[in-house]
Amino acid sequence: MAIDPGRVRVGVAVSDESQTIAQPHATLPRRTDDSLVRAVAELARAQQVVQLVVGLPLRLDGSEGQEAEGARRLGALFAAGTGLPVRFADERLTSRQAEREMIRQGTSRRRRREVGDQVAAALLLQGVLAGARTQA
Repeated sequence: MAIDPGRVRVGVAVSDESQTIAQPHATLPRRTDDSLVRAVAELARAQQVVQLVVGLPLRLDGSEGQEAEGARRLGALFAAGTGLPVRFADERLTSRQAEREMIRQGTSRRRRREVGDQVAAALLLQGVLAGARTQA
């Protein structure tokens, strides 16, 4: 399961059992970290997740800033709250890529706002899954 953390909303994507295809799954509101961790833990249990992938918002030069530090802190909370291993993956430009793809498909602005975070999480997860296949 991949998590694309944002300040207001958090996108969630899951893969199929063969860990080949990532699919958008949910958008969670980000009210408090505790409520977010509980929601992620519930989704992870329901989906029988074995690992969490958290998007790491690196700067364009590849360095980590304040947002990446926040993502790492959130990842630690997810690990503690779910008991699952957490992996971080570069999420640079996934939101922009998701937006472009949805515009190309003719998705309305309202719908893009509703599912954009999920699509970004799916792109993040698909990249991790593809990388795992090429390393195998």
